[in-house]
Amino acid sequence: MSKLYFLIIFSLFLNLIIPKVFAEKKEQKIKHNSTTILNWESDALNLKNELHWKTVDEDEFYIDLLKNKTITRKNNIFSVRSTGKGVTVNGYYYPDISNYVPNAYVEDPNKFFGLTTRGISKTRFCNGNNFSKACIDGVLDLDFKLFNNNDLSFYPKIHIQSLTNRGTNYGDGISMGGKIAKELSTTWSIAFGGENIFHFDESIDLGHNFYIMASTYIPMNSNEKSSILFINAGLGSDFYGYKGNGFLFRTPCGNNTLTGTQKEPNSCSWGPIGSVALSFNDRISVISEWFGYSYGAGFSIRPFKENSLSIAFFATDFIDGFPTYADDYCTTGQCKARFYGTISLNF
Repeated sequence: MSKLYFLIIFSLFLNLIIPKVFAEKKEQKIKHNSTTILNWESDALNLKNELHWKTVDEDEFYIDLLKNKTITRKNNIFSVRSTGKGVTVNGYYYPDISNYVPNAYVEDPNKFFGLTTRGISKTRFCNGNNFSKACIDGVLDLDFKLFNNNDLSFYPKIHIQSLTNRGTNYGDGISMGGKIAKELSTTWSIAFGGENIFHFDESIDLGHNFYIMASTYIPMNSNEKSSILFINAGLGSDFYGYKGNGFLFRTPCGNNTLTGTQKEPNSCSWGPIGSVALSFNDRISVISEWFGYSYGAGFSIRPFKENSLSIAFFATDFIDGFPTYADDYCTTGQCKARFYGTISLNF
């Protein structure tokens, strides 16, 4: 636990000190507008020229007005920013748009810390029932602001894998990752980073989960709190490139990997990952995701109007025989539906 306390204190130090280093110095130049220093000169009004009036056809006059009138339309362009696995849209908190799958949006500059806890009803390898004491487990994530401006952000993340005493002591399995995100346009963003990249003990079994992601959105209407379709797609390693999903290529990843081979124990495989979420408004989303190890379908809600708190609930392994490689790792020889969910809060 001493490692955990050190990492939390270290993250507080970074959050308070580092942003000041990157802060832009903005100097406001005030121009003097006093009328006493203006150069004045007289300009006599010329009244010699007479005004010339002519009759204009009324219909023709209004037709010309209509031709020259500029009609402005409210376009479907929004400012979308990340809050971990959730987003803000034009400053309004929205629910989560994925769970395991990261999004590529630049983090909201008003976010300094994010806390997320994820619980799972049963691991694939556990020979027991959903929500039984022997099979339930959870993780805790803390990400914090290191650098953030209008179109680029870097948020490191601390992971604590064990929230129970199932196989490992409470607080074991500490690792660190991070996410660098860049906005390419008003509708497209990219990000790269990873989960559990630096392992601080040997009890971690979540691998080295690097990723490269792209995210976009499609508004369903122009309301202030619009219904929006969010799409995340990319490539990931280890947990994301697990077994049958990791068919694209292999790279070095570090020791203690999930997908290392006998010949290359410190390598990991890569595969496609992605998610699609429809936020009906700023309070509820339905989500489907493929994260390599398996898939998930569920929903996320934001119960309080002015609060970032989001609650998400998902089911996985509920399609018999899919993915095909999953049954090899389920204790009964056939995977049954399992459940996972998160509670997240941002400050």
